[in-house]
Amino acid sequence: MHKYIIFILLITNFSFSQESARLADSIFKYKQINPDRALEFGIEYNNLTLNKKYDVETQQVFSALGEILSSMGLHAPALNFLKQSIKIYETLPVKDRKFPELEKPPGVLLTIGNIYFSNSEYDKADELFVQAIDLFERMNDEKAKFFGINTTMSNRALIKQARNDYDGAEKIFREVFQRRKEYGKAIDILYSMGNILSCLLIKNENENAKNFLISANNFYDKEIKSGNKNPLLKRNMGYAYISFGSIMQYKKEFEKAILYLDKAQDLLVDFPIDAAATGSRLAECYLAINKFEEAEKIAIKNLEYLNLNEQEKKYNYNVLEEIYKKKGSNSDLLRIKDSIISMLSGVSKLKTLKSLDNFSTEVKLANSARELNESKIKYNTYLYILIICLIVLLFLLIIIRFNYNHQKEKEGTRLEVEKQLIASELDEKNRELVSKANFILQRNEYLKKIMSKLESTDSKNDNLQLISHELNSVINSEKSYKDFDKIFGKVYPDFYKELNKRASLTTTDLRLASYIKMNHTNSEIAIITGVSFRTVESQRYRLSKKLNLEKDQSLNSFLLSI
Repeated sequence: MHKYIIFILLITNFSFSQESARLADSIFKYKQINPDRALEFGIEYNNLTLNKKYDVETQQVFSALGEILSSMGLHAPALNFLKQSIKIYETLPVKDRKFPELEKPPGVLLTIGNIYFSNSEYDKADELFVQAIDLFERMNDEKAKFFGINTTMSNRALIKQARNDYDGAEKIFREVFQRRKEYGKAIDILYSMGNILSCLLIKNENENAKNFLISANNFYDKEIKSGNKNPLLKRNMGYAYISFGSIMQYKKEFEKAILYLDKAQDLLVDFPIDAAATGSRLAECYLAINKFEEAEKIAIKNLEYLNLNEQEKKYNYNVLEEIYKKKGSNSDLLRIKDSIISMLSGVSKLKTLKSLDNFSTEVKLANSARELNESKIKYNTYLYILIICLIVLLFLLIIIRFNYNHQKEKEGTRLEVEKQLIASELDEKNRELVSKANFILQRNEYLKKIMSKLESTDSKNDNLQLISHELNSVINSEKSYKDFDKIFGKVYPDFYKELNKRASLTTTDLRLASYIKMNHTNSEIAIITGVSFRTVESQRYRLSKKLNLEKDQSLNSFLLSI
């Protein structure tokens, strides 16, 4: 039973995927040759995929719908679909994107740039075209890169043309034309020829333009005879004739304009948007030469087109208004004025966009449902991640705490050992210092006794005097004191520094201070230094003065406190 249910689900899912793919293919197929039908497929696709998760197919469908609406002049809804397409692209996993190496879809940026161009916002359009070129240049798909760069370069040339930089525009058009000739795709070559043709006409190079039109027409005939049935070939040839017809209309050569526009309309019969735009120009030309019936017939036919944009409607209503004025047909004139007022007030537009509004509403509802589901999934994911992170964090804190205590214990043991070693070393130095001081004390005391005996002898022998002098030199020997100073500095490394901070002291002052620090009495200091008791007292007094001690402050206490 379970296997049967799983099999049914798999078959259903497969059928669903096939149907959505079929609708998407239909949208792509009809977006240029029959945009109305493509929009109908778009509504079906949206109804079918309401609960479907966004994927590459959805992103491309939204992009195609934006292109269709843009070509109809419905720029506001077109921008909504195009921006949604970018948003979907950015939220897709990198590996699922059509161009994983790119952060945005360049084709969508190109279409948005075209919308800004149509509304004469050339700076914004050019900024988007520059971004698109940068993305195309980083594309790994060499074929898509080639076509994308060519189209974007042509669009930048149109901006130059709109800003009256015709030479700059022609230069780019010819560069793109050469690139397309080398590649050999007929519809693109013919499209470039149309661009160059329009540029020559604007520059009033009419003979060059005529010759170029002949070349374009010969190229078209050759392709048709060779069996090229691509409908875009006819469309692009039609564009070339529209360029000539538009210039002739501008120059008020209406008969010639009608000739070229008629040829264009025959070629554009499978492209209703372009055919309607060409019809608007034809109606204006027939009106200009007072062929009211032809003008009226064409204008009414144009207005029957369901998704005719507001600008084209305005052109055709103006033609009919002018015709009925000249005919004196007041009832028809009143009806046309009402239609114009209705169009300007937005009633006509609302009616035209009713199905599109429903479609947009359904898309928004589907988006909201998807976003809600995605939000729930994200919330649960974040919650699980948070719980896992907290557990990991707690575990890490326990490890860190354990490691910290262990290191602290080791550090405490190490510090204790070091402390004992330092204390032991300090005791040894202290003993050495005391030993050195006692040695000097005992030696000097012994030598002084000998000197006293020698001095009490009555003999004036020179040898005795020499011995006395030698003994006195030993008592005052600097080497012993230097050894003492060296050992004392190791035991009390900051003692001399602290004293020198308070006053500028002599070597004698410092040695006296060190002996007092060692707790030696004045008598012992006199013996060690080889001076009299009174001299030691005088030295103590001078040292107290230099250190700025108070009268009641003991020199011994002060030095012992350092």
